[in-house]
Amino acid sequence: MSILINILLPVFIVAGLSALAQHRLKLDVETFSKAAFYVFSPAMVIDALLNSDVSGKEFGQIALALTLTVLLLWALGEIASRVLRLESGTRAAFLVAILLPNSGNYGLPVNFFAFGAPGLARAALYVTVNSILRSTLGVYITARGDASSSLESLRRVFSVPVIYAAIIGVLFNVMGWTMPGPILKAASIMGQGLVPSSLVVLGAQIMRTLRERREATQPLALGVMGLGRLMLAPIVAYLVGGVVGLHGLSRNVVTLESATPTAVMTLVLATEYDTDVPFAALSVLLTTLVSLLSVTLWLRLLMS
Repeated sequence: MSILINILLPVFIVAGLSALAQHRLKLDVETFSKAAFYVFSPAMVIDALLNSDVSGKEFGQIALALTLTVLLLWALGEIASRVLRLESGTRAAFLVAILLPNSGNYGLPVNFFAFGAPGLARAALYVTVNSILRSTLGVYITARGDASSSLESLRRVFSVPVIYAAIIGVLFNVMGWTMPGPILKAASIMGQGLVPSSLVVLGAQIMRTLRERREATQPLALGVMGLGRLMLAPIVAYLVGGVVGLHGLSRNVVTLESATPTAVMTLVLATEYDTDVPFAALSVLLTTLVSLLSVTLWLRLLMS
C-alpha cells in the first residue's frame, strides 16, 4: 500500500488535477507537450547523465535489452493477431499498442519517485532508445506498404532532440569531461520542468480520451493487448535484461519502464495512417487506468 500511496498516487493526482485544469481552463496541451519534448527532456537527459554513474557499457546493455524485448514482443504479437484473426487496421493498432510503452510521460516520473536521480538517468536512456524504435518500427508497422514511411521514419529519428542530448551526456560521462558550470546549472533548471510538464500532458490525454467516449471494438483483442502490454512486456524485459548482463537498478528500471501503459503515440499513429483509431484510443485509456494496480505490483516485486 505504501508503494501505491508514495509512488503511483502522486503521479495520478497530478495527472488528474491537470486533466481538470485542462478541461476548465482550456490549457494549450500542445505547448506543454512540445516544451517537454524539445526543451525539458533533453535538458534532463544531459543533467542526469553528467551527474550519474551510467557507463557506456551499461547504456549499450539497456539499449540491447529494450531492442530485444520489442522484437520478441513483436513476434508474439504477430502470432496473437493471427490467432485472433484481426483485420489489417486493427492488427496494426494491436501490435503498436503492445510494443510502445508510455516511457516518457508516465515512466520517467514513476522511476524518479521510485529510484531517485540514478533511476531517472537510466530511464532517460530507455526513453531515448524507445524514441528511436517508436519513430522507426512503430511507423513501419502502422504504415506498412507506404513507400514514403521509411524516409519519414528516418527523418523523425534525426529530429528527436533527446538522442543528441544522450550522445552528449554519455560522451562527457565516459570521457570524464567537464561541462561549463553555467550550462550545467541551466540544464538542471530546465530538466526540473520535465516531470510536471509530462504529467500535465498525461492528464490531458486521459481526459481527451474519456471525452471521446469511444465504443469497445474487438474486446477480446483489447484484453489480450492489455495483458501483453502490462504483464508480458515487463516479464520479457526482466528476463532479457538478465541475459544481456543487466542487474540491480538498471534491470529494475528497464522492467518498470516496460511495464508502463500504452503510449499515446499509438493513437497518433493510428490517426495519421488511418488504422483502427477506436482500438488505439481504448488501448491507451484501458492500460493507463489498469496500470494503477499492475505497476504497483511490479514496483512491489522490484523493490522487495
